[in-house]
Amino acid sequence: MPLDPKIVSLSDTPHTISFVIRKRQQIDNLNELPKDKRPTDDIIWDGTPEEMDEWIERVFSNKYKQSVDIDISDIEE
Repeated sequence: MPLDPKIVSLSDTPHTISFVIRKRQQIDNLNELPKDKRPTDDIIWDGTPEEMDEWIERVFSNKYKQSVDIDISDIEE
């Protein structure tokens, strides 16, 4: 629900309001992650964008992922 029908994008709002809206969106997105994969509050509130990028890269990096192969047979036993 828009705060004002004249506001089309966040760039049409004052900086402080657009910052709060963007930060809230970021926190909502991060809260969708499992608790053990969420960044610390230090990174969210006091960290730099570079620190957040490094954290995201580290968490979602392929070298830390483990794969599981499941063999499904068409033959019923």
